[in-house]
Amino acid sequence: MPALDSALLSVLSSAGVAGIFCILFISGLIVSKATHDEVKAQRDEYKRALDLERARSEASVVTGQIVRDVMTSLRKELE
Repeated sequence: MPALDSALLSVLSSAGVAGIFCILFISGLIVSKATHDEVKAQRDEYKRALDLERARSEASVVTGQIVRDVMTSLRKELE
């Protein structure tokens, strides 16, 4: 949270609702719609990447099981 000069803080707080809004905006407690939309888009992108990573992981598990089954079958045939 950025430091506010005490004189600026007193001027803004005496300005009423608009001053309080300015204080909250400067301190980062209120963000613009564009910033909110950007964060939302980034979150959705991370969710898609996570879903892809989970799919890759599941495919690796299935591949490992298939390889294990094939190796077991080959070993049984050689015995």
